[in-house]
Amino acid sequence: MKGQMNLFEPDYIKDIDCTLETPVKRGIRDRRIYGTGTKIKPRIPGRKDTKHMENIFLEELFPLEEYDLIVVLISGGKDSIATYFKLRELGVPKSKIEFWHHDIDGRNPKRHMDWRCTQNYMKALADAEEIPLRLSWRKEGFFGELYRIGASKPIEWVDPETGEIFHSKETPQQLACKEIEQRNPENKKELLKQYGYRMKFPAKSGNLMTRWCSPYLKIDVAATVLRNLEIVKENSKVLICSGERRGESVGRSKYNEMEIYFRANAEKKLKRTVHQWRPVIDYSEKDVWEVLKRNNVSPHPCYRAGWNRCSCAGCIFSTPELFAGFKEIYPEEFEKMKEDERILGFTLDNKCDLETYILNAKTCLYKGDKAAIHSLITGEFTMDDIFVEDWKYPAGAFHGSEGGPC
Repeated sequence: MKGQMNLFEPDYIKDIDCTLETPVKRGIRDRRIYGTGTKIKPRIPGRKDTKHMENIFLEELFPLEEYDLIVVLISGGKDSIATYFKLRELGVPKSKIEFWHHDIDGRNPKRHMDWRCTQNYMKALADAEEIPLRLSWRKEGFFGELYRIGASKPIEWVDPETGEIFHSKETPQQLACKEIEQRNPENKKELLKQYGYRMKFPAKSGNLMTRWCSPYLKIDVAATVLRNLEIVKENSKVLICSGERRGESVGRSKYNEMEIYFRANAEKKLKRTVHQWRPVIDYSEKDVWEVLKRNNVSPHPCYRAGWNRCSCAGCIFSTPELFAGFKEIYPEEFEKMKEDERILGFTLDNKCDLETYILNAKTCLYKGDKAAIHSLITGEFTMDDIFVEDWKYPAGAFHGSEGGPC
């Protein structure tokens, strides 16, 4: 096992060591291979150190032209955007690609964990590139799950062509909770608790059992949508592409470049093959910015306003400086999160309350880009804003990866 781990150590640049002067090494324009029968192999062989890793091991991808659908899991962050443009440079036609974006807030009209402009930013990019954008979410989003008593809410998604909203089939637990809610008995809370109970912020941990935001609001959402789409029910090959990079963290440095997407792969039952690929896994931060620069893509407004990561606005991993910036941008949301800590008796940070956490921290907020701040506050972002001729590195570039998912 030790030898296997050693495979991941050399030849990639940690974000903390990446600067404006770092040479562009892997972010150069890719050679077109689509339609040539080329099978892509990982630069570093995949892991087989556990039974699970053995089961999802993938030696190589099919030639890209053999996949019926290529899904880009796109957050609005620089890495997932670079993933899309890499596919295009490899020759993948737009007709084969869909953007999938998860609404962390679950269309919750009252509370927001994410940046207010993110969905408009994603729509602007999708419209400009003429790529279908499939929005999906867990109903009531982050704060619905945070205050959950009973089963988690169902998952919903929008058909990009018709705008029709689809729903996952309700589980027996969800149906039982719905029946309890309708009866509204005196001991409703205790009855609902039998089917689940949250009432805690996600833990700052690599363990997805306790850091519940990622699995409940992203991973499970994507897998559920994929399993329910008619176009990928049977006899299909699907490639899921995401933007994780080794340089972001120790945990991500050990990710495989490619693997079987076990959450929806059903080769025996449905003859449905689903692979996952992380095309920019070995890119440095400089490599990623180079891709956005040559494609003239305006970075998400949060980068331009000083944030080094495009996670949720109120990401649990945010540093004191990032939360100080969050407090400036969204003072009402910050106060509500302090109230959440009081109600739940559970702090967002593992050790102290929010006010103590940011005590004397210097805000990350860069006030020189007024258009970016306007977008973050109002949510406004149009297709006219997505491409820029005079491309500049955003204020948040080259500040390492601290403050985002581990």
